[in-house]
Amino acid sequence: MFQVERILGLPVLLESGKSVGKIKDLWFDEFWRLVGIVLDRYTRSGLFRKLSKIVYWKDIVHLGEDALLIRNGAAVASINGNELLRTFHSGVVRLKDMPVYTIEGQYLGKVSDVYFKPSEGTQIVGYELTDGFLADVLEGRRKLILPEAPDKMTLGNDAIFVPASYERILTREPTRKVTGEDG
Repeated sequence: MFQVERILGLPVLLESGKSVGKIKDLWFDEFWRLVGIVLDRYTRSGLFRKLSKIVYWKDIVHLGEDALLIRNGAAVASINGNELLRTFHSGVVRLKDMPVYTIEGQYLGKVSDVYFKPSEGTQIVGYELTDGFLADVLEGRRKLILPEAPDKMTLGNDAIFVPASYERILTREPTRKVTGEDG
C-alpha cells in the first residue's frame, strides 16, 4: 500500500528524465476513485486565468518511492481549476480532514491520510484517522483498513459514514516514547 501524504511533493519525470513538476494534489471522481494527479505548475489562458496542469492516472508508467514516471510530455494536460471538485488536499470537496462517523453517529476521527494498493492504484483501501494533535502525539493515529468489499460505506461531500462494525477494525499506530535515554 502507498500513502497519499508520502507521494505529495514527489517529482514527476518523463521517461527521458525531464522534470514536468511535482505532485501537488490527487484528483478524484464523484465516486472517490483516483482520476489523476495535480502538478504544482500552471499554464495561462488569457490574461488572468490559470489552468492547472494534471496527469491522468492511466498515463502514469510507474509510481516509486522517490519519483513518479510518465511516458511523455503529451500526458500532461491543462484543466480549469473549477473542474477539480474532489481532491485530497485543495479542492472544493477535499478528503483530508473529512470527518468519519459510524452510521450510528459515533465520531471516529478525521481523515489525515489515504491508502491505495500500488497494483490497483485507483481504489481507496484505507484511511488514517486523527483525533487531534495531542491525541496523535500521546496515543498515535488510527488506521481504518477497509474490508475487501466495503459495504454500506458512504463517502459524501461533508462526511464519511461507515458501518458500526468498522470501529472494531480500527488499529492504532503506537507512538515511540521519548525518554531521553538511548534504547
